[in-house]
Amino acid sequence: MTERQRLRSLDRSGLLDSGDEERFDRLTRQACARFGVTTAIISLVAADRQYLKSFVGNFPRSIPRDAAFCNVTIQGEDPLVVPDLLEDPRFKGSALVVQAPFIRFYAGVPLRGPGGWFVGSMCILDTRPRSLDEQELAQLRRLASEAELEVNGAG
Repeated sequence: MTERQRLRSLDRSGLLDSGDEERFDRLTRQACARFGVTTAIISLVAADRQYLKSFVGNFPRSIPRDAAFCNVTIQGEDPLVVPDLLEDPRFKGSALVVQAPFIRFYAGVPLRGPGGWFVGSMCILDTRPRSLDEQELAQLRRLASEAELEVNGAG
């Protein structure tokens, strides 16, 4: 039941496969600049895939859901920070880690859609291991809050 409601929330957002929009792209550009990372993404997690609503970096627009780091992020309320993906048993075998683009760092904040269901995430990724201090995590949360307003059409 919960997954069905989450997917209905995503559908109500009207954003899946909706293409580029400056209101989202400005947030991913800000995230790349602010954190000095190779990639920033606003993703939406559908039933079988992850759609990148906005991204900076070398990523395909859509990847299988079971390969998406953000699929793990939306399973909880707290940000997911993985300093080194090669050291995490959930991700160390991922094609995105062991093959191009060779992602090593991930930090994502779940985004709520209509009705309050987690429909995606705002995340930053890098090709080298790193960490976030409390101030940086707060900055990522603020960007995610802006992205969530846009997801819900209130931005």
